[in-house]
Amino acid sequence: MADLTELAERTVKFVTTLGASHCDVLVADSTHIVAEIEKSSMKQASEISDIGIGIRAFKNGCSGFAYSTGHDFDVIKRVAKLAMSQARAGTPDPDFKDLPEPKRSSKVSGLFDKRVASLEPDDVVEMAISLSDSASADKRIASVNAGVGIGWGEAALANSNGISNFQKMTAFETSAEAVAKSGKNMSSAMDAGSTRQLDLDMIERVGVKAKEHALMGLKQTRLSTGDFPVIFDPLSIGFILLSSIGGGANAESVQRKRSYLAGRLGQSIGSPLLTVKDDPTLAWSSGSYSFDGEGVPAKRNLLVDGGELRSYLYDSYTSGKESVENTGNASRGGALWGFRRPPSISCSNLVVEGGDFPLDEMVRETGRGVFLRTTFDYPNLATGEFSGLMMESYLIEKGEIGPSLKQSTIGINLIDMFSRIDMVGKDVTDAFGVRTPPLRISSARIAGSA
Repeated sequence: MADLTELAERTVKFVTTLGASHCDVLVADSTHIVAEIEKSSMKQASEISDIGIGIRAFKNGCSGFAYSTGHDFDVIKRVAKLAMSQARAGTPDPDFKDLPEPKRSSKVSGLFDKRVASLEPDDVVEMAISLSDSASADKRIASVNAGVGIGWGEAALANSNGISNFQKMTAFETSAEAVAKSGKNMSSAMDAGSTRQLDLDMIERVGVKAKEHALMGLKQTRLSTGDFPVIFDPLSIGFILLSSIGGGANAESVQRKRSYLAGRLGQSIGSPLLTVKDDPTLAWSSGSYSFDGEGVPAKRNLLVDGGELRSYLYDSYTSGKESVENTGNASRGGALWGFRRPPSISCSNLVVEGGDFPLDEMVRETGRGVFLRTTFDYPNLATGEFSGLMMESYLIEKGEIGPSLKQSTIGINLIDMFSRIDMVGKDVTDAFGVRTPPLRISSARIAGSA
């Protein structure tokens, strides 16, 4: 801790002697171990030590950024001069006001698990094999792709206003895709999980879900184009919300008029059943931190309250430009911070408030509709239009989940989607950095192939 913090503070002092009006420095030291299985065979296993420093220097509001691998101070000085030369060469920016001032960091539990940091490459390989075995435990499973990744790291952040913060973090991630075959029918399904603590049960859970849904997909049907109620599994709605709310509420995109949420602050953008928070204080969640990538203490932010848009996501630049409170959403990358890029705005953990309905009741009440488990298409954030291939989806008939749908797409405007939410599930799941229950919308246009 002392070495990284002292190095960050020392580098800040050096950058200011070069003429920087403001600067911040991130010093990081992390280790990553990954094991990947492809088509049921070990593809690769690797251990990477990633040590370095990222320097951001400002002059007349213009910023320059440079980084170095390693912590040799002679190299760091050259990198600092490079960042400073960029700042001097840039166009003055009157919208830049200041970097954050020192405040006491939040006490966020569940950021570092020493059990994760004690794992060896052989342990991770065994976990990947176990995950693959869980996903392939049926003779109809033809192949499996599976991966387990872990990591641990330390990060020290200092700036020219006197901020000097330090935190330790761990990461534990799993994913599996199973391909099932029966006769002429073939189906694939995936599942994934991430946390900051060692969770061996997650390995079994991810593998079993990928297998079960791949097998479910062997019974197939086609759907005629029409309007249907849609139940979104946490996997699908989590992926959509990460982009549509997490990305749409990005203050930089809003200020540049590149977001469909621009100008909608204080307005209704969804059903009264929809409440969404950004919460970096959740114990063991992959997006949690005690301070953000500029040193602002972690705090919960209410983004959507009963369908009303209440806030955007700000860093120091965008908050200074509007003279509003900084929400502390400067990001330095994923679960383990990286030093190779300057900070950018991102959500931490999006949290959708749960409702009253078990999933089976939501399905039963739907009668005839569609259950969408996965889609990996992004909405158009400028227009708010969403058109996506339903990678894994099922027909709901007579209140039960039936055969999988083939070659079907969903099309809907995001505001319409959120406004048509009429049922919110009770049980929440973490998916793609979003903690959410299943959600049902009253109707969406489904383009089928029948």
